[in-house]
Amino acid sequence: MAPGDGVVYGAAMRAMAAASLFLAACAAAPPSPGAGDPAGPAAQAGQVLGRFATAVRNDRLDEAWPLLSARWRARSTPATLAADLAASARVGRESAERVQALLAAGRLPVVDGDRATLAVGEGKAARLLLEAGEWRVDALE
Repeated sequence: MAPGDGVVYGAAMRAMAAASLFLAACAAAPPSPGAGDPAGPAAQAGQVLGRFATAVRNDRLDEAWPLLSARWRARSTPATLAADLAASARVGRESAERVQALLAAGRLPVVDGDRATLAVGEGKAARLLLEAGEWRVDALE
């Protein structure tokens, strides 16, 4: 080894060690909220709303009911949800259709903290709440 080669070799090894530590730290870091999901919370809220609307339109209310907010689950069962939907004639299913059409067109709910809203018509909206880290449907007008 020529004089000075040890200095270059040592500097190169320190740089590689620092890079290795940086990469290891990045690999161990928890993902940021919404990581892997370009729209983050808005897309997550939209996915839950879409699943709810699909379940309502297809009369799979046993799938729709768990997607309701805690306050609505406390007041209802899948059977009472079915009765309410039947009593609303076509209104409930039409609301679900509007939501599906908006989501299919690329519209997402607007997120404000632990609430998300998707306007579905004049003065009407679908509303979601973030409960225990999961979006839940609180209103579908």
